[in-house]
Amino acid sequence: MVLVSTSSHDPRQIPSANLVKVSGPVALKPSEAAFVEKTLHYISGIRGAVQTNLTLSTNTKYPSRYIVLLQGLPAIVLSDFTTIRNTNERIRHILVNMVEASIRVDVWRENAEKKNRPRKRNRQNSRRIACDLTNVENRDKKCLVTLLQHLNNMPNVECQFAAIVDTSNPEYYSINVHIMDSICIKEIETIMHNCRSFCVGIEFDFPHKVVRVKCLRLAAPLRRRRLTLKK
Repeated sequence: MVLVSTSSHDPRQIPSANLVKVSGPVALKPSEAAFVEKTLHYISGIRGAVQTNLTLSTNTKYPSRYIVLLQGLPAIVLSDFTTIRNTNERIRHILVNMVEASIRVDVWRENAEKKNRPRKRNRQNSRRIACDLTNVENRDKKCLVTLLQHLNNMPNVECQFAAIVDTSNPEYYSINVHIMDSICIKEIETIMHNCRSFCVGIEFDFPHKVVRVKCLRLAAPLRRRRLTLKK
């Protein structure tokens, strides 16, 4: 991330600079700055967010795209990223780095030609996943291993990661995943879709630098809602 020198009087700074730490003047067009402002406004409204802790940095050296780096974030669920992406159709990708506790939003500039880079092929089961499943019921192990293997096969994941399974809740497993590499939100959404029969939630806990995945227990009873009709 390339940063320019700080200038608190530059007129191109976004209006919310009094609440968010901005590294240098923001060399963005009005529509681009509006997207950044909306994103900051949305994140600052998430439960647990502290506006004065949020830090914004920009990289505008590329002629066809710009990059926004956000730090000082609260815990964010996957649907929050979907909401952010839906506000701007020019987003190339959103990368999350849990080690640095940061979000990197890569966006095409106006009138820039969108180029689709060839996707890397997913690797086969080439590396061992460090995860203790001794307290997981046998019929649930296959589901959890499938989920973890999908995470392991993401193109950006190069380092071996560790996963800790919390079995204290009788209805679901909570898996704390410690990933060293940057991960693409679009790939996480694909994994969520492929594992939708048992994976019911993914949270990015930036303060604790962990990805928390919620998976249903197969033996857990289904919750039923009772409808009462009033005469």
